[in-house]
Amino acid sequence: MTQTVGPLIGLEHLIAAPQQARHWGRTALLTNPSGVTRDLTPAAVALQRAGIPLVKLFGPEHGVDGSGAPGEAPEAGQDGATGLPTSVLYHLTEEEYAQRLSGLDTLLIDLQDVGVRFYTYISTIRDVLRAARTLPLRVVVLDRPNPIGFTVEGPPLHPDFRSFVGVTTQLPLRHGLTLGEVARVLAAEEGSTVEVIETDAPDGWHDGREWVPSSPNLPDLLHLRLYPGACLVEALDASEGRGTTLPFRQFGAPTLNAHALAERLNALNLGVTARPAFFNPTTSKHRGERCAGVQLHENRGELRRALPLGLALFAALEEAGARRNPDWLQKLLGVTAGSVPHTPEEVLFSLRDWQAQGHQQALALRPHWLYPRQETDL
Repeated sequence: MTQTVGPLIGLEHLIAAPQQARHWGRTALLTNPSGVTRDLTPAAVALQRAGIPLVKLFGPEHGVDGSGAPGEAPEAGQDGATGLPTSVLYHLTEEEYAQRLSGLDTLLIDLQDVGVRFYTYISTIRDVLRAARTLPLRVVVLDRPNPIGFTVEGPPLHPDFRSFVGVTTQLPLRHGLTLGEVARVLAAEEGSTVEVIETDAPDGWHDGREWVPSSPNLPDLLHLRLYPGACLVEALDASEGRGTTLPFRQFGAPTLNAHALAERLNALNLGVTARPAFFNPTTSKHRGERCAGVQLHENRGELRRALPLGLALFAALEEAGARRNPDWLQKLLGVTAGSVPHTPEEVLFSLRDWQAQGHQQALALRPHWLYPRQETDL
């Protein structure tokens, strides 16, 4: 039986009151390993035990079972725990989405988002909502807390830089919303509708609830806190730690001076301590090469915002010889690459304008909020 100690998530509220699903018809579930109850029961199993019949499971990027690498969504065919057929909803054409969702009456969504605009679960939900306009299809999000909280960081996305990692201009980079609230923003933009079964305590992670990685390179909550800023290193030819045991916590390249880079970053007082580190990625950038760089260690209580750290890290790596990919930088950060300076001090100065833009956009999303905010979050 699902434990009910502590705040409940949307999945657990539905399990506690399964009569909500009485008229939902043929129902499927979009989920992955992060879709679990407090006692780590998979969402599909828990729903079946509660008497809510499911006919199919879908997965986003990485697939239903979470086994796919970044950019992959493997087809498992059948779920071992429930025996249900599975498929994926990731980076398809509009016709493919409609085809895979046809014949359903309701799609439940139980995914653990991580609070940033470029995480592709948002993109899949946008595509589902587009398909739902014509099928028709009821879309119900089983909401979960935003694990990095309601704090907003960074600018909205400029329309010129829309992509699959930026499907809407409505969200700041660190959007400060739950996935249910994001779905409401997207539904309004797409002229669709969505229902949300709310979560308790949405602002930050629940004490006593285990973190199940929502994707392969975010294994724990520290990686999550760094990710909104550290992910920008993807737009350099330096490694962001993919292919190591510390993705988004260690960074470097074969030709860098690890000790000089650590000293440069530590002088900026960014809420972390940078330690010289050496590593050999098994996949991704610099695969099979010895890299010199830094590992980041959080200074307890000092890392509230990740974007200043990420931007300073990006600039320090570039200053040390890494080269930027302007196209990818624009898609991630949401502003023209030419506006991103090349030194940490200049970058941190530019952040003020981007933060003001994000604050203004966050307030504009108030009609889509399901939960109260504090002004300090924005």
